[in-house]
Amino acid sequence: MANPINSPKILAACSFIDLHKRQLQLTVHPRNQKGGSPAAAAGGSADDDGGGKSSWPELVGRHVVEAVAVIKSQRQDVFVKFFGAGDAQPPDFDAHRVCLFLDGDLAVVRTPVVG
Repeated sequence: MANPINSPKILAACSFIDLHKRQLQLTVHPRNQKGGSPAAAAGGSADDDGGGKSSWPELVGRHVVEAVAVIKSQRQDVFVKFFGAGDAQPPDFDAHRVCLFLDGDLAVVRTPVVG
C-alpha cells in the first residue's frame, strides 16, 4: 500500500488547511534558531504544556482537517505531524508535537497524543 502521506489527498488537505489557517485559528510554531521549543521562543517555559489536553481519542475515524482543527483549537502551543497508518511512533518525545496517523482516506487511525 502506498504511503498516504505522499498522496494527492494529503497534499490537498494540507493545502486546504493552509488556505484556511485564520478561519481554523491554526498556527505553526517553528523552532527558534537556538533549538528551543515553540513555548520558549514565545517567552514560555520549554516544559510548559499549556495545561491543556494531551490526547484526543474522540478523533479516531475523523478526517485529518477536522482533527487538526480540533487539536489546534484546544492546544495552540502544539504542531501536528502527519504519518501513515503503518508508520512507527517517533522514538523521541516532543511536548509540543501531536502525531496524526492517517489511512488512505485521511482518517485518523490512532488516538492522537502529545509527544
